Amino acid sequence: MRYILVVIFGMIVGHQGMAQGRLTNLGFFPELQVRVKASEKLRLTGKIESQHGMASLPEGNEASWAYRHVLTDFQGFAGTSINPFVSLTGGYQFRLDGRNNDSHRTIQQISFLQRKSTFRLGHRIRTDQTFAAAEAIEYRLRYQLSAEIALQGQTVDPGEYYLVLADELIYSYQDRDSGLENRFVAALGHLSRNRQKFQVGIDHRTDRFFDAALRQRIWFKFGWYLTL
Repeated sequence: MRYILVVIFGMIVGHQGMAQGRLTNLGFFPELQVRVKASEKLRLTGKIESQHGMASLPEGNEASWAYRHVLTDFQGFAGTSINPFVSLTGGYQFRLDGRNNDSHRTIQQISFLQRKSTFRLGHRIRTDQTFAAAEAIEYRLRYQLSAEIALQGQTVDPGEYYLVLADELIYSYQDRDSGLENRFVAALGHLSRNRQKFQVGIDHRTDRFFDAALRQRIWFKFGWYLTL
C-alpha cells in the first residue's frame, strides 16, 4: 500500500509539472459498459463513451466557455481468459467525431492481474489501428498500470466503496509522425448489491509532447458498469 501511495504521488507531481503547458481543455465524460459471459471462456463487452467540452483555457489568455461535442465512441470486445490472471481481448470501435472526421479502429490487448491483500494491480498492453477518410492509418502502442483498492475491508464486497487509480502511456505513429500521450485516472467506485459498478472521478490527459503547444485535457468522468 505504501508503494502505491508513492507511485500516486509521483504521478500527481509529474502531471502538475506538465500543467505548466500551453492549453487546457475541460469537460465531462460519461461512460456505459455492459459485459455478458457468453460461455465458460468467452466474455462479450459493449461500451459507449462520450466526451463533451465545456471550456478552453489557453495559457496567458482568458478562458473560453462554450459547449461542444468532442466525440462519441461505440466499442465492442470479445475476450477470453488463459488463466485466472491473464486474458486476451480483441475489439472494434466506431467513433462519431465532433469535427465530422468519423473513424474505425481495431483493437488487440493482453491483460495481467495481480491480487494483493487489499488491492488488485492490473497491467494492460494494447495495440490499435485507426482508419479515417483521407488520412493515413494511425498505429498506437499502449501500456496501462491500474489499481483497485478496497476501502472497507480486505476485498471489495457488494455495497462497499473502492478507489481506482490508473496511468496509461500511449505511443502513436501516423504518416512518419510520432506522438506521445499520458492518461491518469483517479475515481471513487461503488459496487452495488446486484453487482453493478458506479464510478466518479477525474480523467487527466496530456499530449502533444513533441509540439510547442503542449495540451492537457481534464475530464469529469462518471461511469456505469453492468455485468449480466
